[in-house]
Amino acid sequence: MSVMDEQARQYMAQDIDQLDAIINKFMDYARPSELVLHALPLCELIEREVQGFRDPSQIRIHNHVSRSIMVWADDVELGRVITNLLENSRRYGHAQDEAAEVEISAEAFGAEVLLRVRDHGPGVPPDKLSKLTTPFFRGDAARTAATGAGLGLAIVEKSVARIGGELHINNADGGGLITSLRLRRAQ
Repeated sequence: MSVMDEQARQYMAQDIDQLDAIINKFMDYARPSELVLHALPLCELIEREVQGFRDPSQIRIHNHVSRSIMVWADDVELGRVITNLLENSRRYGHAQDEAAEVEISAEAFGAEVLLRVRDHGPGVPPDKLSKLTTPFFRGDAARTAATGAGLGLAIVEKSVARIGGELHINNADGGGLITSLRLRRAQ
């Protein structure tokens, strides 16, 4: 970059990184739907994705998923889902000037696994909950601090469907947002 001002170069580099991230989100959303599903240990996959969120001043993640739970999924696709949910929690699932506290749990029953990702932030106004997975939709808090394309939860919904699961998003009792994924259990 031929700009002499160091701060201007840093801002330009940040803008380029942001554009790259947005383009990658578009590509994720447009990805074709054929996948080969494998039996995956859910806890290990979550532990791998949690490694990308190391700054405890921004997010603290508590993984309560049993090592014995296995799901049918594509490793990359489900990893992308977990990463998007954690990134949403990091950005929006906390009180001002506090780190996001995130609880991840799973329960196996019958042919299904119910995976829950819960933050302890302000939650979402009830009239906006159903719109969260609409491409390019941003809630009020997301609009004021937006650095993405508004595709994160739309990608999550599409990815979960691609691996044969269902996504549900609700406000949690006592505050925060709880995202529930019904996945196919591998035994």
